[in-house]
Parts: sequence; structure tokens; C-alpha cells
Amino acid sequence: MIPSKEFDHIRNVLDAISNLRAAMRQFIQKKIREGNYDITYEMMQLLLVLWRGHEVNQQEIANLLIKNKASITPLIDNLSKRKLVVRTEDPSDRRNKIIALTKAGREYMEAFTPALDDFFRRIETDISLPEMEQVSALLHKMRQNLTS
Repeated sequence: MIPSKEFDHIRNVLDAISNLRAAMRQFIQKKIREGNYDITYEMMQLLLVLWRGHEVNQQEIANLLIKNKASITPLIDNLSKRKLVVRTEDPSDRRNKIIALTKAGREYMEAFTPALDDFFRRIETDISLPEMEQVSALLHKMRQNLTS
């Protein structure tokens, strides 16, 4: 079923969000290829979560990446084989695993930081801080409308 024309403005916003996500993915994938990093885009997403939080349980990673816990397991396995992350038992719940960066994972982060800085610089080109804050607030409000 196609929504009526009265919702075209919303469809345009959602299309813009989708196109931005695709462009972000392409940009990061290009940086991964250029730097000869031996990881996928999905692995990089997981590393970005750890770079911000350092030690996170697998369910939290799944929630932040909006994926199910089972789909995160192979990513962690692959990053573990590359010696970028390590699993440890959660002392408060042995069923949970805490995922943490290794020294090599932190070095990876340092090596990829210039690419991420370039990514953020390009995104903010010709966009003021108030504009960025306004878009962020608007997207947050749209999300709240769907979850309340």
C-alpha cells in the first residue's frame, strides 16, 4: 500500500536519511579499502562502539547497532581472530560476555582516526552547529514519536 500524497514530505525526509546512510557506508568502505584494513564495514561499526565505550557486553553492542545478538557473534569472532577484541566473562552474569579492545584494537583505532576525522569534517562542511543541533533534535523527536 502506498501512502497518500499528504505524506510526501515525510517520505522525502526518510529518503534523505536512507541516502545519507548509504553515502556514509560507501565513504567508510572506501577508507577501509584505501588503508588496506583487513575488516568489513560491519566490523568497523562494532569497533566504533568499542572505541566509544571500551568494554561493552554483546547485547549492548547489538542494541547500539540495531542488530540481533546472534548476528553480532560472527563479527566478534572475526575481530577476535584478528586480535582486535577479546571476550571475557561478565562477573555479574556468566552468561554474558564483555567485549573489549586489545592493544592491537586500540592501535587500529589510532590508525583509523584520520579517516574518521576526514569523515566528520566532510559531513559538517557548510553546516553550522545550530543547524546540526536542529537536525539532531528533529530526528530524536521523530524517533520518540515512533517509540512512545
